[in-house]
Amino acid sequence: MPSIYPSIPMLPSLGLGYRAADFAVYTLAAVGSVLASAFAYLWLYKDWVLTHKNLPGPPRESWFWGNLSSIIAAEPAAMHAQWARTHGLTYRYRMLFNSSRICTADPVALNYILTHSDKFPKPELTRKFLVDLLGNGVLVAEGADHRRQRRVLNPCFSPQSIRDVMPVFYDKAEELREKLLGLIEDDSEGIASPTPAVKEDTVAGGRKIDVMRFLGMCTLDVIGVAGFSYDFKALSQPKNELAEAFSKMFSAGQQFNAVAIMQAFVPGMGKIPTERSKTMWASQATTQRIGRRLIQEKKWAIKQAHTTGLEKGDDIGKDLLSLCIRANMAADVRPEQKLTDDEVLAQITTFMLAGNETSSTALTWILYLITQNPETQVKLRKECMAVQDERPSVEDITALPYLGGVVHEALRLLSPVQGTIREAGEDVVIPLGTPVRGRDGQMIDSVKVSKGSSIFLPISVINTSEHIWGPDAKEFKPERYSASEGGMDEKLRAEQNSIPGVWGNILSFLGGRRGCIGYQFALAEIKVILFVLIRSMEFEELASKPKIEKKSSVVMRPRVVGEETAGLQLPLMVKPLAQS
Repeated sequence: MPSIYPSIPMLPSLGLGYRAADFAVYTLAAVGSVLASAFAYLWLYKDWVLTHKNLPGPPRESWFWGNLSSIIAAEPAAMHAQWARTHGLTYRYRMLFNSSRICTADPVALNYILTHSDKFPKPELTRKFLVDLLGNGVLVAEGADHRRQRRVLNPCFSPQSIRDVMPVFYDKAEELREKLLGLIEDDSEGIASPTPAVKEDTVAGGRKIDVMRFLGMCTLDVIGVAGFSYDFKALSQPKNELAEAFSKMFSAGQQFNAVAIMQAFVPGMGKIPTERSKTMWASQATTQRIGRRLIQEKKWAIKQAHTTGLEKGDDIGKDLLSLCIRANMAADVRPEQKLTDDEVLAQITTFMLAGNETSSTALTWILYLITQNPETQVKLRKECMAVQDERPSVEDITALPYLGGVVHEALRLLSPVQGTIREAGEDVVIPLGTPVRGRDGQMIDSVKVSKGSSIFLPISVINTSEHIWGPDAKEFKPERYSASEGGMDEKLRAEQNSIPGVWGNILSFLGGRRGCIGYQFALAEIKVILFVLIRSMEFEELASKPKIEKKSSVVMRPRVVGEETAGLQLPLMVKPLAQS
């Protein structure tokens, strides 16, 4: 048979023609062409058509990783704060594959973005990660889905609903108090991670305890009972199937390495069965199985209540899930407005993250801050001890000014969530309140953003801006909220009022229509637990004064430098108040 490549001689010694060699050449040429095209698109064309390329910002550190390596290596939001000081409140930097990201801490821009939530949804990749972790609940859903879910969930977080779950807050706070006091007396229980070089596990009637661990147990129990009438008994029992599943799922979800980042950014890679993904899949199977059982039990109880004419709902519980299902089954809710069982199930995991991880993290940082500021702890205890009622109402505990100031200041300085990402859903122009100098030297008072552009809102940078909070913005000063002790000057107050947060002129609970639906629930829970603990015990920094660093993925938590193998923790010296 004649060769289809007549001009190419045969290679007798190999019994082959040049066809294999040609194929290799063509393959290499094709690969080279693809790589060249990818380079031209990602690193040349995308830069050329970038509508906000005149924004200032740091130089790119890597053609592949952009500035991502610096962000990961630094403490949470540290690079964003540094770049804001260098380049202004609005700038751009590079992410993976040379993608450009805008960052703004400008109050005018923030207000525009947060009040036009339909124009600025979460990026698709971020949503995919959160859907995989939590399901399409109210925290993740966008547009009409979010509005529909929020409408059904609003009654769950009414003032009356929070009053109804206050006993749960006190029950679990008191159980935590007894647990910690018992740990001090009982040497057999596990405490903080061992520090062989420092003999300080027990000192003068106190004990070194990893408070983050036990605060997490407490808030897990709280959200279990108050959220869906499921008592994890984390404080009293060592093992619980659902608690372990949630713990493994969230821990795996917060583990970010090069492979996890590639799985998040590269389509299809998320299906590769890595150790991290297999752990998440197995945990999700458990949470979904138990969650669906809880939903079916509550739906049956509500139907029974309606059949027997019990309209008050006292027999079905006042937990958030029961209220959600009852509101979803109401006769005046049109079929197209109802939540599916999958959406109701997603609220359980959303409650777990928003009602457990964030609250326990906030309390952990509060205890850390008051050990760094002992005079604050004394003053806080004095105010709480003056309350005659051991279980004050939500109105009474909210009215305690210094307790409110401590919580407010801690959430401002060390917000559990350090930032959030949005994506332009359409071409849009974002106004700036503070112009920045562009790369061409001209002042920029608005940013033209094309559809698909990524925008980072640095919560902690905004919360600690000297322009908004004054020269002592990085200091822990609960007194700054008290009018009787000087408070804020009028200029700073006006700047704070420009922050579009849903609470307290900070962005820890975000703002606009996407503001945290459960922030009043969280504040009441945090204040009750802190109130109970501070009246019974004293917290001190360890004598060795370990360096605490901040580590963040979904939420920001503490870790001891030099004890990285022990994981995330906050060891403190805890003493019964009577012996301190």
